[in-house]
Amino acid sequence: MSVALQPAAAARGSALQTLASERFDVLIVGGGIVGAGALLDAASRGLRAALIEQTDIGAGTSSRSSRLIHGGLRYLEQLHFGLVAEALEERARILRLAPHLVRLEPFLFPIYGLPLVHQGFYGAGVFLYDLLGSRHGAGFARHMRAEAAREFAPQLRPEGLQAGILYHDGVEDDARYTLAVLRTAIQTGPGAVVATRVQGQATLTEGGRASGVRARDLLTGDELDIRATQVVDATGAWAAHASSDGGPAGAPRIVPSRGAHLVIRRERLQAAGGMTLRIPGRVVFVIPWPDRWIIGTTDHADTRPPERPTALDEDVDELLEVVNHRLDIDLSRADILATYAGLRPLVGDVGGSTVKASREHKVTTDEAGVVRIGGGKYTTYRVMARHTIDAALGKEEARRRPSATAELPLVGAATREALGALATSIARQTGLSDQVSRRLVDRHGSRALEVVALGRELDLLRPLAPDIDHLEAEVAWAARDELAGSLDDVLARRMRLAQERSDHGGAVVPRAAAILGAELGWDPAVQAAEIARYVTGAAVEFAVPDGQPAAGTDAASASPAALVRDT
Repeated sequence: MSVALQPAAAARGSALQTLASERFDVLIVGGGIVGAGALLDAASRGLRAALIEQTDIGAGTSSRSSRLIHGGLRYLEQLHFGLVAEALEERARILRLAPHLVRLEPFLFPIYGLPLVHQGFYGAGVFLYDLLGSRHGAGFARHMRAEAAREFAPQLRPEGLQAGILYHDGVEDDARYTLAVLRTAIQTGPGAVVATRVQGQATLTEGGRASGVRARDLLTGDELDIRATQVVDATGAWAAHASSDGGPAGAPRIVPSRGAHLVIRRERLQAAGGMTLRIPGRVVFVIPWPDRWIIGTTDHADTRPPERPTALDEDVDELLEVVNHRLDIDLSRADILATYAGLRPLVGDVGGSTVKASREHKVTTDEAGVVRIGGGKYTTYRVMARHTIDAALGKEEARRRPSATAELPLVGAATREALGALATSIARQTGLSDQVSRRLVDRHGSRALEVVALGRELDLLRPLAPDIDHLEAEVAWAARDELAGSLDDVLARRMRLAQERSDHGGAVVPRAAAILGAELGWDPAVQAAEIARYVTGAAVEFAVPDGQPAAGTDAASASPAALVRDT
């Protein structure tokens, strides 16, 4: 007697069968924002494309950023005008193509130091930022006196405060944005194929040229050969751990840089919007998040294994020191709900400064024809993806089949007016609060109606808990439509509860496990094991360091980047 598979399990099985039986134009290894962007770019050109990811979509760096879509104001000091202009152009495009996922927020740049001198210096920098493109969408930055700056942020220390500059930048949910790019790819062109929990093991070759990847299904242990005309390595920070010699000649040298963040309650810090706090060589952002503030980021070289990086004690001390220096607030570890950290895959010199390392990207092709992408910024992912697929196709074919992503809205996109009306309609029809309905639309855009329909069908149209704005239906939706395969996928990336709450979502874990288990076919024993795995992992990954020296970490386990270096 055969056992009927749950929808999510059946979809994954179908994807694996397709990967093993068909030949693709492009195979992408790595499911971060660049890999997802490359998949969408390939699909937009009509290519048959596939992507494999060893854990979850966006599980690495792409869910651990400062959650900003911005030009990089501080890069002007390094004279990277082209990078800033490109990023600001992409910011404007993203705001147009994904208005449900990215919003402009006001940020205050308080100016301390010598009267007129520092105001003139930083004012000129922000004016240049406006000229390079920041003015589009929000207008020119506004200068304000010290008194007005303190009205915006009453806890600013008045000593030495000369003035303030109010400008705007984009704020996003990085994990959900990455997922939206991937889901758009699946719906575009001849059909993109995606499978998670699939790890590349080695490059397949024919006549010395890459012809695909030998991969392993990490859920079953089965091996499969995935054939493709072109192979793309989009493994990011994992590429730095791919081999002891740093990879083939000409490959970008990946230098991981750790960016750590703190999450605190909104009421602990008084401000009408975000803040950009200047310190020597860089800035620390105070970023608005629903009911929370995110404070970050640090910028330190990190040679630890890239799997699930954590914030270190020095990161917490550094960020607390900056905030307490500029604000009369006296933040301590007791105020921190959670921390998180990510590794930026910068291109630079080992042992060099990660602060000064270029945020520009580099695309290379090795002797076997494998295309690798390193460096870059989240904001410019679309340009990085386009250049990557251009390299995979070659100049003539790329001209014949140009990218179509510049005007391609992401799944769920609608005008801000339409999204507002949708949230109002959902609240009226379901009885959900205005806040729950609005935030549901903020996460899913126009597809929020489908989430509501699923909630009605499964009797899951209620919040996970009274103080949580996420619906039970979103757990089932994550499995059916968003490739979620674990509690970590749902609570850390689809919902972000792992980083927003001091219990990392522990209070709703049993209920989430029951709903997800029904979708994935988990029996009670598997549910219990998954609950234990999540609670234990989240307690380490998002913890607040206690000030004690951290224990050493052994070498990394098998890296997905090794698949395209083992030729």
